[in-house]
Amino acid sequence: MLQLIQQLIFDLGNPAPTPPLPEPKANPVALPKEAAPPLAESSSSPPSQAHGRAPELEAQCHQLLSRLGILTGHDTLTVEWNARLRSTAGYARYPAWTIELNPRLQQFPGESDRTLRHELAHLIAYHRAGRRRIEPHGNEWRRACADLGIPNESPKHRLPLPRNTIARGYAYQCPNCKTIIHRVRPFKHPSACLTCCRKHAGGNFEPSFKFVRVVSEA
Repeated sequence: MLQLIQQLIFDLGNPAPTPPLPEPKANPVALPKEAAPPLAESSSSPPSQAHGRAPELEAQCHQLLSRLGILTGHDTLTVEWNARLRSTAGYARYPAWTIELNPRLQQFPGESDRTLRHELAHLIAYHRAGRRRIEPHGNEWRRACADLGIPNESPKHRLPLPRNTIARGYAYQCPNCKTIIHRVRPFKHPSACLTCCRKHAGGNFEPSFKFVRVVSEA
């Protein structure tokens, strides 16, 4: 039986231009170092922000990064509410240091904060890995989740968000292990089987394990 692998793809492009940050509030309240600032949410009221940049969440990410001793990303990190997201709770782009969140998260108490940390953990994991290839939800991501206070985080959300059915019409096969993966869009750049690269090439890109386009049997 052919083995199917679900992959998480990060957009390596530059983040879209965003509106300027609002003026900071006067006399900010000092927060304790023991915990990250909680987010005010209400399950009975509609989302307070449906689209656009979220400077208060960016400030929370900066605080979390500082506590972990991570200085990279402070100048470029952006967090946005993206009303175009439907079934996806959140999305992270690295190395652009961009996080997009579904505005519907604001209808579920605690989910905005949890998803923010989930996506920030992806950025931290890839930052720590450097040029080394890692699994999107592998050990590096789980370690980052623990560092951010969500040690038992699940790779997938269980929220009642609308589900989109998207046909994965592109199939690729590894010439070595014969694993087949299905994608919504074709690869833009040469991509190799991560399992075989880690097993036989120390995690480095190996051209002999590059995925080959095949006819899907689905």
